[in-house]
Amino acid sequence: MKKALVLSLFVGWVSLSAYDAAHLKKALEEKECIGCDLRGANLSKMDFSGGDFSKSDLSGADVRESIFEMGDLNDCNLSGVNAQGTVFWKASIQRSDLRGLHGKGSNFKGSHLERSDLSRADIRDAKVWKADFTDAILLKTDFRGSEIGGSKFIRNDLRFTNLKSTLLWETHFSDVVMTKVQCAHAKKEEAIFDSNVTCL
Repeated sequence: MKKALVLSLFVGWVSLSAYDAAHLKKALEEKECIGCDLRGANLSKMDFSGGDFSKSDLSGADVRESIFEMGDLNDCNLSGVNAQGTVFWKASIQRSDLRGLHGKGSNFKGSHLERSDLSRADIRDAKVWKADFTDAILLKTDFRGSEIGGSKFIRNDLRFTNLKSTLLWETHFSDVVMTKVQCAHAKKEEAIFDSNVTCL
């Protein structure tokens, strides 16, 4: 009975974390896959430029050093994805789940992350110029050492976001809540405070 229960739990865990083989084949061959199950799949070191992966589940997938330049990753599950050194240049990643994403050294230049959840995402030492974080959830998001110049933070609570040693030149802050330390750093970096910035 005990062995059967353990086996049942193991099979259930595998089914929850395994990708759909047909979907992975389509992604690798066609460089895109809409509404696909790619959980835990190895998609590293691939060029998916312009590819449409909207509404797909890539949770736990390995996309290290891959290129999603100008890709569509809207409404995706990207939680726990290994995206170290990955290029998301001008990609649309709106309304997506990026919780716990491992994106150290990645490139989010010009990307659209409106209304996405980046809680506990690791985006250290990344290129994040002119990205849009409007209405994004940034609870314990780690941006340490990243270049975030020219990006937009609108209607965000940044009090628990790590912005230490970030480049914030001409970064736009509007209707956000920040700590006094964050505000001082942003002003020193010549960030732009548009309106309703609260420094607590």
